[in-house]
Amino acid sequence: MTDLINQPVRQSYSPSFAFASLVGLFFVGITFMSIADTAHSAQANGLYEARVAVSDKSDQEKALQAALRQVIEKITGQREWSDQTAMDEALEHPDRYVQQFLYRTEAPSGSPESSPPDLIFWARFDVGAIDELLRSANFSVRGGTKPSVLIWLVLKGETEDILLGANNHGELSGALYDEAAKRGIPIMLPLLDLDDLSRIDGSDVWDGSRERILAASERYAADAVLVGQVSGTSTTRWEAYWSFLEGASISDNRWRTSANEPDEVLRRGINEAIDFLVDRTGGAGGENIADMAFSQVRLTVSGIDTIADYARTLRYLEGLDSETKVYVTQATQNRLSFRLSMSGSETEFARMVDAGKTLTGTMSTDGEFAFRLLP
Repeated sequence: MTDLINQPVRQSYSPSFAFASLVGLFFVGITFMSIADTAHSAQANGLYEARVAVSDKSDQEKALQAALRQVIEKITGQREWSDQTAMDEALEHPDRYVQQFLYRTEAPSGSPESSPPDLIFWARFDVGAIDELLRSANFSVRGGTKPSVLIWLVLKGETEDILLGANNHGELSGALYDEAAKRGIPIMLPLLDLDDLSRIDGSDVWDGSRERILAASERYAADAVLVGQVSGTSTTRWEAYWSFLEGASISDNRWRTSANEPDEVLRRGINEAIDFLVDRTGGAGGENIADMAFSQVRLTVSGIDTIADYARTLRYLEGLDSETKVYVTQATQNRLSFRLSMSGSETEFARMVDAGKTLTGTMSTDGEFAFRLLP
């Protein structure tokens, strides 16, 4: 099939050729803009941004340091730094890396409307400067995608074992989401709808029933499954036991966290879980650091004959995930190739497309996803 980018202009006119030529010109523009797009994508995804709660505006330097530390942890997922000297030097001069910052007030979540607003320091850091800092510090950054984690967590009650879900116990689930977001790791809590509850209950998670946990986890297509059991050892002391479900067994890597408050027990537990994942999947990579935090999914879509088809395909791909960025990499006749930068895994991408009615899978010979646009 002839690549339209290199095809000479013909004198005859047809709507499909006009569309293909338009896409070809668009693709050429995309090629020259790739470097700028990478930086824009990283900023749009929020990787290089941080929010820090402050009491007042008196110590801007301290707020910048906290924001820079937060961004580094979010990009790399790591709390411990192999080159401590380089990181200490960076934290002493955070102004070298900041691009923009401001103070703003926000209503405190979960508080009465009459509560005074929180003061938030927000900062965005320069993509190139941060990338260079991490390279110079020999940072171990995971290549490819950050693994998504499904968490089955049970709270031991006096009369029953209570499962933590996406829509209950907001303070506890919020603690997990907050800590995972700081480390740049996508996590999921189960919906606990009829589908889930027909497969699993709190006692299954408390007992570590492998078969039932695995069966209930299939629908979420997560890269890793974390199991936690939380109990109050006294009125002022809480503890939790954690492990990853690996294959058909519970991992031998079990750990315990304890604290005076249940939300703090969960914060410590999820951080140790992320440490384990980083240690197991960590390694230097050659890709742009901004892209390493997201899955890079490549696919080809055929059956794109008009501008309307192109617009519908682009709108569909961008709508798969709120953080998805879509890049056109090649245009040939009625076929377009795309690269998607998205927070979910390839497995999640395939599941979402299969569940939709816009694209249908076709045969691919190069290992990439291949789809045809449905009418």
